[in-house]
Amino acid sequence: MTDSENSGPPVPLEESSFDWWRQRVGLVLGPAVMLVLLAFPIPGVSVEAQRLAAVLGLAVVFWMTEAIPMAATALLAPALCIPLGVAKDKDVLAPFASPSIFLFIGSFILAEAMRKHGLDRRLALWLLTRRGVLRSPLTLYTALGGMTALLSMWMSNVATTAVMIPIALGVLTTTPQLAARPRAKSDLILLIAFSASVGGLGTPVGTPPNIIAMGFLRQLAGESITFVDWMKLGVPLVLVLMVFLLWLLRPRGVVFEDRAAMESSLQTQRGALGPLRAGERNTGILFALAITLWMWPGAGELLTGHPTASGQWLSRHLPEETIGLLCGLLVFLLPVDLKQWHFTLTWREAERIDWGTIFLFAGGLSLGTMIFNTGLAKALGHGMSASLGTPGLWALIAAGVVLSLALSEATSNTASANVMVPLMMALAQTGNLPVVPVALATALACSFGFMLPVSTGPNALAYGTGLVPLTRMMRAGIALDLAGAVAIFVVVWLVYR
Repeated sequence: MTDSENSGPPVPLEESSFDWWRQRVGLVLGPAVMLVLLAFPIPGVSVEAQRLAAVLGLAVVFWMTEAIPMAATALLAPALCIPLGVAKDKDVLAPFASPSIFLFIGSFILAEAMRKHGLDRRLALWLLTRRGVLRSPLTLYTALGGMTALLSMWMSNVATTAVMIPIALGVLTTTPQLAARPRAKSDLILLIAFSASVGGLGTPVGTPPNIIAMGFLRQLAGESITFVDWMKLGVPLVLVLMVFLLWLLRPRGVVFEDRAAMESSLQTQRGALGPLRAGERNTGILFALAITLWMWPGAGELLTGHPTASGQWLSRHLPEETIGLLCGLLVFLLPVDLKQWHFTLTWREAERIDWGTIFLFAGGLSLGTMIFNTGLAKALGHGMSASLGTPGLWALIAAGVVLSLALSEATSNTASANVMVPLMMALAQTGNLPVVPVALATALACSFGFMLPVSTGPNALAYGTGLVPLTRMMRAGIALDLAGAVAIFVVVWLVYR
């Protein structure tokens, strides 16, 4: 469940018309690009690299236009590489069994269990009924945005938005002061959507580009990033951007006059949930266990200044991917009613997880690996270096951030990361520059793109409420894009300077 999902209210007519033309143009343009790249030799590259470039041309066009489902493109492109002789089938398909794939699967299963049993909604309503949250419109916005970002660190941004938007709409129905102001209503819905995307930056499992970057770093550069290493970069970035978001979308000139009615409405919603059920308890225990084990090695080193024995044991015997998979699989073992033989999650329910995103990630990892193995990455790096000169580390990071952000406006953040992360890593290696900060900054920027409803799933859900004018989304989205580009550059510079 990611930005590629299309759930929630129907997209308005003008967006549907745009998609109609975009998909049909892409269906013709993709094969045309592939045939042109196959027909005309590319100087300085091997036959295998040229054929891979042709397949990549098809994949990029299909991803950007969504001519066919993006997951289907992610399977089609590697499959085409086999008959075209780019690589042998076992080499093309090996990345589909990458450990990072199973981190995705485990975390998606946990998120589905949380959604099924309503633990996500219980957490959100618990926060909103805390003392002081309804003191002012700003404290309410802070609580809603903060809870959205916090949930999105561990759940998909679309699932988080789907949970939080109904809560925000419920708040509006009990708040005449907000409901009477169209700008305040649209800004609250935008705050939920934008916070869901921003929150995903905080952890490796928060959004697919994060895991994609970690997978490429491990597979192509032999570099491992721990959970805590990522959070040292991601959490400060989330905090900075949330402060900016709350300033940008703050409720102007609104004063609560009847807080009692709001508090009563939220307490009623919370009371309707009833006591904590077995499924919620089981999911919460597994969720807490996964977070603890993910963070243990890095947190121990952070506190003591050196690797701890327990942290080293965990890293050897329970790597992060295995933790995510095992904790996800335990939902099938923990019962909610043994007499009825009911467990926390059934396989039929687990089938609802976003398998398409898993295929999208795996296909991108396969293509990225072939980009390096065929020498295409090296050729692209030399070509761009010849055109742009030899950029320094921070110039390259700035270029990666801007290009990734621009591409993410037109296509899925997962597809953007599959294209941009290996390309920027190739440029870094060509210039003998550190690949880790380049890859991480590029991946973080791929999670941006807030201008249009088609840019992210949360944006589409927000626009589908009918409360957010397109012009307002574009103005606020541009501001967040610019702030995000600056924040990513500054935070990466502070961590890796």
